[in-house]
Amino acid sequence: MTPLTESAIRDFLFAQTDAWNRRDKDAFMALYRAHAAQGLTLEYMGKALLTGEAAWAGLNSMWDQYVPKVRQQLFEVIVNGTDAACYYRNIWTAEQTLSTGMEFYAFKDGGLHIRMFH
Repeated sequence: MTPLTESAIRDFLFAQTDAWNRRDKDAFMALYRAHAAQGLTLEYMGKALLTGEAAWAGLNSMWDQYVPKVRQQLFEVIVNGTDAACYYRNIWTAEQTLSTGMEFYAFKDGGLHIRMFH
């Protein structure tokens, strides 16, 4: 399998943020299905590691719980090979407050591993 280019990784990251902010779950999930066809792992640092079907359920749960409350601003992206680091600003709309988070993406062999610090 050919590794993703830096441009393709950046396109994924900005497209997922755009889909999130537009509340377009179909587009958001399609991006993940395309980039994690060989497996998805979500690692919520200090909380849980989800693999297989549990990771997909976790992604759906995250969407359902946070999309109504949070808009994202992808503030910084660094891509090195097939890994990416992202710095997010989360805008909590009801509270009119900001929080920050970092996410690390590893694209390998058609799979996707994400480490989230929020």
